[in-house]
Amino acid sequence: MGQTVEIPIDLYNKWLRAGEAMDDWRDAFEDFLIVNNPTLLSRLRKARKEQLSGKTRSWEEFKREVAAPRKRAL
Repeated sequence: MGQTVEIPIDLYNKWLRAGEAMDDWRDAFEDFLIVNNPTLLSRLRKARKEQLSGKTRSWEEFKREVAAPRKRAL
C-alpha cells in the first residue's frame, strides 16, 4: 500500500488559507490580551528590558516564578 494521498489543489489551498487565518487570529488575540491586561504588559516590558540588558535567568528559575501564586489587587 502506498504512503501518498492525493488531494485536489483547491482543497490544499483552502487548508493553507485556514492556517494563515488561524495565525492572524492568534496574533490578534495575543495583542488583545496584552493591551487589556496591564499587569501582563508591565511584566512583558520588564522582561524585555532585562533581556536587552543581558540579565537572563535559568529556565528552572523562570518556571518557578511563573508557577508562583500571585496576590491579586483589590
